[in-house]
Amino acid sequence: MKLGQIGEFGLIARFKEKVFRPEKRVVVGIGDDAAAVRVSSKQLLLLTTDILVEGVHFDRRLQSFWQIGWRAMVANVSDIAAMGGLPSFALVSICLPQTISIEQAEEIYDGMQAVADEHHFQIVGGDTVSSPRDVVISIGLSGDVEEKSLVTRGGARTGDLICVTGELGGSQAGLAMLQLANSDQKSNFASLPQAEWSIVRDRHLRPQPRLKEARLLAQSGQVHAMIDVSDGLAGEVGHIAEQSCVGAEIYREKIPVGSQTQRVARHLGLSVLEFVLHGGEDFELIFTISPAKAAGVIEKVRQKTETPISIIGEVLPAGEGIVLVSPQGNREPLLTEGYRHF
Repeated sequence: MKLGQIGEFGLIARFKEKVFRPEKRVVVGIGDDAAAVRVSSKQLLLLTTDILVEGVHFDRRLQSFWQIGWRAMVANVSDIAAMGGLPSFALVSICLPQTISIEQAEEIYDGMQAVADEHHFQIVGGDTVSSPRDVVISIGLSGDVEEKSLVTRGGARTGDLICVTGELGGSQAGLAMLQLANSDQKSNFASLPQAEWSIVRDRHLRPQPRLKEARLLAQSGQVHAMIDVSDGLAGEVGHIAEQSCVGAEIYREKIPVGSQTQRVARHLGLSVLEFVLHGGEDFELIFTISPAKAAGVIEKVRQKTETPISIIGEVLPAGEGIVLVSPQGNREPLLTEGYRHF
C-alpha cells in the first residue's frame, strides 16, 4: 500500500496504533492540536511539534527568511492556544543547505525569536544539520494549562453553536497573490491596487496566533471543543466532528470573509469559498459552545481583545453528517479534507 492510498491522517492512525500506550499521566495523546501530560494535581504540560519543508510549506521566492521563521513558530503557538494554554519553551531543529548565508540563517531565528518575545516564552535548544538542497524547520513547543481550562477537539455536544474568531480565507488569498506576482502573469497582479491586497498578503506572511482569545475562551469554562484553523474550515470542523462523534452544519452566509479576500478572489477568478473551506493557515480559532452561554462569553472576548467572533453553524447528531447550508436553505455534504500531504 502506498501513502497516497491512505493519506496523512490514515498514516497517523497507523502510527498511533503502533506507538501509543495508555498511561495515567497522559491526559491527551495523539490526535489533537497538542498532547497534554499531567505534571501536578491541577497543572498539565502541553507538547506540540510542527515541521515545515521548503517547497511544501514555504517558498523562498515569496517570503523572506524572517517571515519563514515567524510563520514556523506561529504554527506551534497556535496549537498551544487551541488547547487553552500558554507557550513556555521551544526546541528548534533546522536543516540548512550550505548555500544559505549566515545572515539568512540568523534571519530565520530572528523571526522565531520575535514570536517568542511577543508571547513571552523562550527558545532553549535544538539541533542544526546540513541539507543537500532545501530548508527544513522542525519546532517542538511546550506549554502550560490548568487542567480545568484544557479544551480539546473531542468535547463538542449536539446543539452547540459553532463559532470562529476573526475572518477566514485571507491567508490563502495572500498566497495566491504572492504566487501571481512571482509568475509570468505579473500584469494581472499589477492591475490590482496595493491597498486591495496588502492586508491578505500580511495575513499569509505574518499571521497572528489567537493566544489571548483562546485563553479567555478556555478560562470561561464554557467552551466544549476548540481547534485552530491551519488546514481550512472544512477540515477543522471535520476534526472536531470526528473526535467528538457528532455531525455539524455550517451556514455559508455566516462565514466571516474580509472584503479584501473577496476582491482578490474575484480578481483572480477563483472561488472565495475554496479559500475559506480548504485554504488553511489563517490560525483563527473554531470552537463550540452551548447557545445559553455563547452571548456572554463572546461579548467578554470581544471587549477584552476587540476580536470579532461569528456564529457559523450548529453541532448535529453524528448520523446527520457534516453539511454546508446555502442562503436558500439547500444542504450539501461538506468535503472535510484539508491539505493532503500524501
